[in-house]
Amino acid sequence: MFTENANRSHGNGALNLSSFEPYAKNPPISKVFREISLADELGSGMRNTYKYTKLYSGGEPEFIEGDVFRTIVPLNDVSVGVVGPNENGTDLVTDQDSDQDMVARILSFCVVERSKKEICNHFGYGNLMYFTRNYLTPLIESG
Repeated sequence: MFTENANRSHGNGALNLSSFEPYAKNPPISKVFREISLADELGSGMRNTYKYTKLYSGGEPEFIEGDVFRTIVPLNDVSVGVVGPNENGTDLVTDQDSDQDMVARILSFCVVERSKKEICNHFGYGNLMYFTRNYLTPLIESG
């Protein structure tokens, strides 16, 4: 996977996880995300990308600094696989299956009236806006 975005460059070339100095690549956008509490700690994106790339594909990502900031994340066949029936005719697990399971768990938990915050906390979600948008709003709209 390959991404690019314009930024305020503080150097040129590949960044190394052990020696990089974090700073906002696009300060106006990062300010908006900090204001609405959707930003992580400065520099955590690079650390998390290294961590999860190793877990999911076994490779190491590349971060290349310049007027255009480039990120290259190596992916293996499993991480880009297609969901659906496999060669044996059985279905692979999909996000929809896990969403349906979550809906059932939410409905079961809400046999007694609960607040949005209670529901979100019970299921371990720290981002109330994400949880509301992806689970609660569709449930309310469907009756």
